[in-house]
Amino acid sequence: MVDFNSPSKIHLRQDTEQLLDQVDIAIKEFNKLRPLGDDVEDRIKMAFLPDRVTSSLNMEGIVATRRQTLAIMDSMTIIDSSSKSEQEVLNALKADEFIIDAAEDGQRLNALFVRQIHTLIEDKIGETPGYYRKRDVKISLASFTPPSHVSVPNLIDEMISIYVKDDTAHPIVRSAWLHNRFTYVHPFLDGNGRTARLLQDYALLSGKLFPTGVPSALRDDYYDALAAADVDDWDDLVSIIAGRQLSVIAKTSGIATERAERSKWVARLAKKADDKKKGAQHKQYLVWAHKMNEIQSAFEATAQEVSDASEVLSVIHKSYPIIDFKTWKNLGLGKRSNPTWFFGQTLIIDGERAYRFVMYFRKHANLSTDTFVADEPLISLRFTGGEPSGIYDFGQFSDPDIRLREVLFHSEELCVYYFKERTRGRQKNTSEEWEFESELTTNDIIEHLYGDLFENKNGV
Repeated sequence: MVDFNSPSKIHLRQDTEQLLDQVDIAIKEFNKLRPLGDDVEDRIKMAFLPDRVTSSLNMEGIVATRRQTLAIMDSMTIIDSSSKSEQEVLNALKADEFIIDAAEDGQRLNALFVRQIHTLIEDKIGETPGYYRKRDVKISLASFTPPSHVSVPNLIDEMISIYVKDDTAHPIVRSAWLHNRFTYVHPFLDGNGRTARLLQDYALLSGKLFPTGVPSALRDDYYDALAAADVDDWDDLVSIIAGRQLSVIAKTSGIATERAERSKWVARLAKKADDKKKGAQHKQYLVWAHKMNEIQSAFEATAQEVSDASEVLSVIHKSYPIIDFKTWKNLGLGKRSNPTWFFGQTLIIDGERAYRFVMYFRKHANLSTDTFVADEPLISLRFTGGEPSGIYDFGQFSDPDIRLREVLFHSEELCVYYFKERTRGRQKNTSEEWEFESELTTNDIIEHLYGDLFENKNGV
């Protein structure tokens, strides 16, 4: 006979209780950012859903990649000749969407709901999608034997009844309890783990928290925690879910805060633009900073796209805060300011770090190739780089394989300086000649640079 106990009777250590308190504080702070715009909701979804689905499949030994998941997410369909793993990904995406919609609609847990989740997971793959097992089973390496198949319908009904009636425990405790008790009953022939993790996320969503899944990197800890919970030792399982919840809240808060801060910044910029008699220099800085942030965002997005699109190439992007108004003014006055790094990227080819570059700020030196007369100091974005573990030249970078040297923003136009492939002077006094190009977009600049880095520099 299975003793389900109940969520409210679970006893936790003090440190686990404190972890739950941290979750409560974090979600309370996040809720102050609500309501969120549609663009923020979409960014949050894209930040977590692909990895959550991929990890759940990988946990069961199903080979699926984030890139594959993203491709299927785009259309939510696959062709008839698609592989079994692609069908698994599509099923997992549909099941994830199903539990999110159900939680948002306030649907109460019932047996049909559980079976519908399983039907979606096992569609076109499983032996009996949505039907309880008709034979007894044993789980490899498990310390327990699931109950007889004859008992499954009544046990699932009992589990659901306890979950629905006992709603006083913390949402994370309830989600852990539901997750574990479901896997203990093991009501289906296959797909029990995936269904359990979705039920966990449904319980979290119903408790006004975020779905977390379980990262495949925690596979061993996760299975050990489930085994401990089988004998009513819940701390490890609750801690895994709570830890993931804190991580998700932190990242989600960052996405939401970025949008809120950008909205405030746009409002401030609009106000200053209307006030032509005040703050002209600061307005100039704000417009410049906005353009620089757009460039950085484009590099970051391209790095992610390259990493998602290739099994061979990947790019790690690291951003730094843009220089503040005071530093910007000091650079214009010719004063040294450290640090002025804005962002950097590391190129990885076949798993090996091949090259690293950094974009940083400095005052533009007027050149003979300039087609404009600058009536105020211009702060440019400079390029330097080399071996990933090397020391870089922040004075006069030189590399014949890489053309990009400097980007600046003047009179609402991007101005780009490229190495002209010849030098002036002799020996120590040798200096590069740069050519000036305008009418280029940020994407043009990135395409030229990546071509030089991957093709000219690394022979890809």
